[in-house]
Amino acid sequence: MKLKELAERLGLTLLGDGEVEIRGVGSLLRAGEDELSFIGSNSYLEQARKSRAGALIVKEESWAGGKPALISSDPYRSFVQAERILHPEPEPVWGIHGTAVIGEEVKISQPVWIGPYVIIERGCEIGARARIEAHCYLGEGVKIGEETHLYPGVKVLERCEVGKRCIIHSGVVIGSDGFGFLVGEAGHEKIPQIGKVIIEDNVEIGANCAIDRASLDETVIGSGTKLDNLVHIAHSVRVGKNCIILAGTVIGGSAEIGDGCLISGNVTIKDHIRIGSGSKIVGTSGVLEDLEPSSVVWGMPAMPFSRAKRVYLRLKQLPELFHRVKKLEEKLEKS
Repeated sequence: MKLKELAERLGLTLLGDGEVEIRGVGSLLRAGEDELSFIGSNSYLEQARKSRAGALIVKEESWAGGKPALISSDPYRSFVQAERILHPEPEPVWGIHGTAVIGEEVKISQPVWIGPYVIIERGCEIGARARIEAHCYLGEGVKIGEETHLYPGVKVLERCEVGKRCIIHSGVVIGSDGFGFLVGEAGHEKIPQIGKVIIEDNVEIGANCAIDRASLDETVIGSGTKLDNLVHIAHSVRVGKNCIILAGTVIGGSAEIGDGCLISGNVTIKDHIRIGSGSKIVGTSGVLEDLEPSSVVWGMPAMPFSRAKRVYLRLKQLPELFHRVKKLEEKLEKS
């Protein structure tokens, strides 16, 4: 579409030639003459001036780089919105593939897409405009909400529930048994895991995550929460709303994560502890005790971020300090 049309749809001010034809988006480095890019900060100004992009989304109305531009208070957010307009997802072909296996008493609202070799067990409920791609498995009594998208190879085991408008990527297992055993000298007796998992609305779960069912009640992922790839949520965990959890994080059983928490990659959270709402945990940390709301922590064990920085600074100085102490000891011995 013409740049002026895109400006109208985005509600942005146009600077320069609005007749430029825009066919897609691209990075500053790779965008072509019919593509749109953006400037996220002033450090990219020189790169933007050299870019072949046909137009840019910029923050400053004083932009003088010689290219047509759209003025936005948040260029990256506007760029993402433009991307959705210029590269819309294709409309699904609705229907049920002939190789899908569907059990008794299954309720399927229309339209839906159920792909090749999907297995849907007895008593499942599937909302309208849900997409369940090839080789997915839904156990007995599973509920899938409206407009939810299960990518190929997702497994949702018996009685678990997935809300509306969720995105579940390939390899995810929802509702596997929690890791519960009575330890004994004669062997380890398995504790029955009879609870379930509830995934609330607008949740996205990255590839190969594992979310265990509760031992008795529910494992819950709150609405709007986003999980990166390879996250493990143990049994009976409750994750609040609008959290971000990055790859490689492990959350121990019965832990509670408040709303709006940001948990970076490769974090380990001990079982049965509480993370207050709005907390931030820096990557590779190990959280071993409760955190107050809005905490910012780092380290193993995790500690307040300002203190952790001082601790790690001292760690770098340990070899030199050890050498100095050894010299002092030698002087003392001689004296």
